[in-house]
Amino acid sequence: NVKFCIINLHGRVFINEDYDCPFRKADEILAEVSGKSDIIIIDFHAEATSEKAALARYLDGRVTAVFGTHTHVQTADERVLRKGTAYITDIGMTGPHDSIIGMREDEIIERFMLQTLNKFEVARNDVKLQGILISLDRKSFKPVKVERISSDLK
Repeated sequence: NVKFCIINLHGRVFINEDYDCPFRKADEILAEVSGKSDIIIIDFHAEATSEKAALARYLDGRVTAVFGTHTHVQTADERVLRKGTAYITDIGMTGPHDSIIGMREDEIIERFMLQTLNKFEVARNDVKLQGILISLDRKSFKPVKVERISSDLK
């Protein structure tokens, strides 16, 4: 009878939107779920790796895991932080990897060269599933190991 809390926060660095501060919002949500969840996972949708790392360290020891999303590129920095939070800067993408962030190469290159806002089509080749596997202690639910997953899908 394990209780999960999954929180999605949005970064602000390099994002042209007026979002709440993810640090303060995390504090607010954690105060609400305190004592009600055995496992707390933060999905941090952000552009800047420094903002992702800063939030992970800010929450270290207070949540089970912080993983970054948004950039579509899996990083190789998975680990358990000093106070016990599992972390990876970006879990990657499930989708076509023979592409530019999952989209057809020619359309992305055209956008960069012509500075147009053309619509993108999803690429179709080399589909992979990416993410992480977090091993937890069975009694404390604290992370003991973080492993990257990157598997071909056929």
